[in-house]
Amino acid sequence: MNIAFPAFFILILIIPGFIFQNSYEKVENTSIEKKPFDVSSSLAFFYALILHCFLIYVLVPLSGSEVNFELCIKLLTGSKTLSETELGVINRSIPRVLIYFALSFLLAYIFGKFVQWGIFKLNPYKSSKLSFDTPWYYELKGKLSDTQDAQIIKLSCLVESKNTAFLYYGLLEDFYLDSNGQLDRVVLVDAMRRPIESDEMSTDDLQNSGSQRFYEIKGDRLILKYEDIKNINIEYLYITEEN
Repeated sequence: MNIAFPAFFILILIIPGFIFQNSYEKVENTSIEKKPFDVSSSLAFFYALILHCFLIYVLVPLSGSEVNFELCIKLLTGSKTLSETELGVINRSIPRVLIYFALSFLLAYIFGKFVQWGIFKLNPYKSSKLSFDTPWYYELKGKLSDTQDAQIIKLSCLVESKNTAFLYYGLLEDFYLDSNGQLDRVVLVDAMRRPIESDEMSTDDLQNSGSQRFYEIKGDRLILKYEDIKNINIEYLYITEEN
């Protein structure tokens, strides 16, 4: 048997763990949590082990089949003593093996999304015991605690352009993180801007000069790169019902 086949077989067995991990740690365009490769690989192996145990001891018996562990061990160890009977069993089992791995990939993705949904449902805030370790997600979602759950978020972003600094102000519509989990860009709607020099002028001076403190920006969405932003001020707005 080719020595590369056992390595390929092991890789196929572990892939569902990576699929689960990627599904669990992603929500739309936002990376929830980023781990080092060694930690990620160990967790993927653990997740794959749990998933295969579930498939082998729950779903496979329900289909009326069983796993030939002796043959699996020979394949994993690259044994060269496979008999004609065992080769025939492998040949006849190819369709079922393909279905097994396809099902494992699909279930890994579904279980990952389900576990992620459960974590956010039971621990939706930054102060929750099982909240994700993210520097930006909860801050920009406004989910700090059960008493600080903002419905509207406004950002003030200081951006330097050549020799002029502008303050951009608007409603936060969306944000994106890079592969390291750091903020990459923010999207503002109903955005306005003003040059910082306007802060040095009093209200009377502004009125006399006919200038405005804020200027409306034409367009539907304003995208600001985080690398161009010097600082961000977050304003949380809460909607409450009055009796």
